[in-house]
Amino acid sequence: MSLKTHSSYARLVEIALQSHEKGRDPLGIAEEDIALARLYSYAYRNHAIGAFHATRVALQKNALSQPLAEAHRERAMELLTDLANQSMDPVGNNFRALVSTFHRYNCNIHRVIEALERAARESKDDGIRKISARFREIMEEISAGNGLHVTQDTHAPEQASFIVPNLGITIVPLAYGDYHSWNLAWLNGARSDVPFHRHHQGVEIHLGYSPMKGSSVLGECFAETAEGYAMPIPPMVRHGYVNGSDMRHNVPFIFGSLLQGGWGVFLDVEAQPMELSQMRKVSVQSRDMGRMIYLEREIEACAKKIPSLIYPVIPASVTDRNGTGGLELSLARINERGLTLPSDVFRIISVVRGKGVVKMAGVERTLNLHDHLGIPAGITAALKQEGEEPFVLLDVVIKRANE
Repeated sequence: MSLKTHSSYARLVEIALQSHEKGRDPLGIAEEDIALARLYSYAYRNHAIGAFHATRVALQKNALSQPLAEAHRERAMELLTDLANQSMDPVGNNFRALVSTFHRYNCNIHRVIEALERAARESKDDGIRKISARFREIMEEISAGNGLHVTQDTHAPEQASFIVPNLGITIVPLAYGDYHSWNLAWLNGARSDVPFHRHHQGVEIHLGYSPMKGSSVLGECFAETAEGYAMPIPPMVRHGYVNGSDMRHNVPFIFGSLLQGGWGVFLDVEAQPMELSQMRKVSVQSRDMGRMIYLEREIEACAKKIPSLIYPVIPASVTDRNGTGGLELSLARINERGLTLPSDVFRIISVVRGKGVVKMAGVERTLNLHDHLGIPAGITAALKQEGEEPFVLLDVVIKRANE
């Protein structure tokens, strides 16, 4: 049984098949088709540590006694590994994005589903059946959409997350670019913390939203946080969060590195345990906290602006070290007249106030609070406010500080 597909997705599948039948001939493939194939491909890339990884882990725990069913289970795991590995390959900006990248994702996802359904039929195993159904459901969230796939930082979806091995944190992928990603650290339990750790070649920005009461750690210092914040983190610097109340506080974060596949390398992490009592208490805006900002204050100030505009609140220079690149976090105020974002590099946006509409690659959709969306380099994204409430976005790119 094939995936549920949007008419745009089905059209791309057919174009790719026709091209392969003609020796991968690019003749007749329109620029809009290439752009749309890139959007679908980046949406699948989100699942490098999402469903591709999580489904394989779930299958590893469900070995089957029937030889044929077990062969199908093992085949599904092999394909899921290939799908996760494909996420290291670049998504090009020419016909190969459709004929190669998109086509390969689509074919292997169908093969996984076929292997899972055969394993479930042969074994009559309820666990395999549930794993299969959930994988299909996650894939159809992409294939049945128009290409503008959004995710939210409000929950940890079943069978679509990653547990960092030496920290035990559950990571929910939200948007994956070429060298950076937006994720959610889902802290299960009111008093859950982010254990102290550091990255060797990765840079980060941790985000927090009210209500909260806790301590953000950077290096040998900590600052008490009781309102929204954004904390930039260079490589090789201890960081984490200690929840000081019974309020659940999950941590959205941006991670990247120009030296690695920075959108998804969570194995570049070293635990750095230390007692909070051994650290020095400073203020949020102290130099020791590395240009940490009161994020919700910045969002409120941005919402009061009248014209459409975008401006940085954390420049790339704060985290860029020895070629890692720096994360540049910007705020965008978008009014009814709209704003077109720069298309020079891959961007990730997060809706933090209001409601709007985005149009890319000939398709559009509504954006709501908590929505996250990746915008590939070279694709123009036109945004416009809907309703009376100011429409405000966070926007992040990774670049060298001198670019």
